[in-house]
Amino acid sequence: MPRYRISNPARADIVDILRLSHTQFGDQARQRYQALILAALQALADKPYRIGSHDRDELAPGLRSYHLIYSRQQAKPTHGTVKSPRHIVFYRVANDDVIEVVRLLHDAMEAHLHLPAIDQRPDPMT
Repeated sequence: MPRYRISNPARADIVDILRLSHTQFGDQARQRYQALILAALQALADKPYRIGSHDRDELAPGLRSYHLIYSRQQAKPTHGTVKSPRHIVFYRVANDDVIEVVRLLHDAMEAHLHLPAIDQRPDPMT
């Protein structure tokens, strides 16, 4: 069964994203965005090298990215879909069945400014 692990910074990102979504657009919008994030993480856990994912070795060895827009069709909450998602999942493939979610950043952010703490050594468990 494919799985994923979420880093503490990525957890904080998700909390911030959902809080802002709720504050600016209401609870139904937060629910839509939450469903979208979950759909994207499940899709990446199922197929880490899926269409829409990109190698991001220029930021850190083994790092990949995936814009939430590519999971819009999989996220079908009762309140509709997110029309214009603006976040990117940064992740690594730890081994054949686990991905490590490093950060979720707004697509207008300069990612290299928010990823300096990523351990660039290969995971000895992979």
